[in-house]
Amino acid sequence: MPASALSRRERFALTVRGEETDRPPVWIMRQAGRYMPQYMALRERYSFRELCLDPEASAAAALLPPELLGVDILIIFNDILIPLEEMGLRVEFPGGGPEIMDPPRDEAALGRFRAVAFEDPPVAASIRLLRERTADEYPVLGFAGSPFTLLGYAVEGKMSRNAHEVRRLMLEQPELAHEMLRRLTDTVVSYLVAQAGAGGAAGVQIFESLGHILPAWEYGEFATVYTREVVRRFRAACPDTPVIVYSRGAAACLETMESTGADVLGVDWQLPLAEARRRTTRPLQGNLDPMVMLAPDAVEDAFGRMLEGFDWRRGWIANLGHGITPQASVESARRFVQCVRKLTGE
Repeated sequence: MPASALSRRERFALTVRGEETDRPPVWIMRQAGRYMPQYMALRERYSFRELCLDPEASAAAALLPPELLGVDILIIFNDILIPLEEMGLRVEFPGGGPEIMDPPRDEAALGRFRAVAFEDPPVAASIRLLRERTADEYPVLGFAGSPFTLLGYAVEGKMSRNAHEVRRLMLEQPELAHEMLRRLTDTVVSYLVAQAGAGGAAGVQIFESLGHILPAWEYGEFATVYTREVVRRFRAACPDTPVIVYSRGAAACLETMESTGADVLGVDWQLPLAEARRRTTRPLQGNLDPMVMLAPDAVEDAFGRMLEGFDWRRGWIANLGHGITPQASVESARRFVQCVRKLTGE
């Protein structure tokens, strides 16, 4: 199959169905971000909140990666915590990362932690604008945090290495934790359906960024069951829109991830792709170590090592194993994309 045989949208559609393609589609988690001087120029004009909520600003950020890197897939510029504001929490975005100013940690907090139904949120308008600006050449992904990941951020109040507060809530007040997760599930389903329905997203990704903090039994009871419900209800509403579930710590929970019913499993950099392929028949996404992006001259060798024993011709979306960092090099990201293109001599 010649390298030019498929459009970007066709390549994505075949890949998520596990079919053979001319080459793997490629994108990078957090592909528009602080490692790009052009993004920092946008930040001089817009606050982070404006970049998430202003469709013009959001589309401008999302359009940087295809121009600068040559990626095949676009993902709308947004933040997973935006829906928490609609639920009643106060979210701030200072320079050191987002903060929940009033973390919900008891029954009294349920009054300001309500499930939300979305019809046409700003993110849907951003997706429509992005599709218009690219003449629908690129598949555009919408996204949301998983219910457990959103619970973790909400209860902790900020990014936390060990997430003590949410673990305490789960252990001391499990019924309260489950009630909050049910409300988050309703919200996430509605948010993703709006991105696919009103926005026209070609696919959606669910980020399970905190699952790695849990032992297996808690992962199943407090994380997987709700992600599975999100996938089930989303698929009922948008049966033709594929779902990617990314989980940090995939090595310990790949089979549990598969049980969510997701079309594609996004795996982190600690699980070899060849091993992941042996353990699941689902299409995969990932998983170059994001730290490789610090050193351009290391990219080609690391890329080759990532593919050892792995058949990339069918059911693989090339990506990093986590979001690209602010310290990364644009040249490294560009070389990663070129490595994917060179697989078929493109």
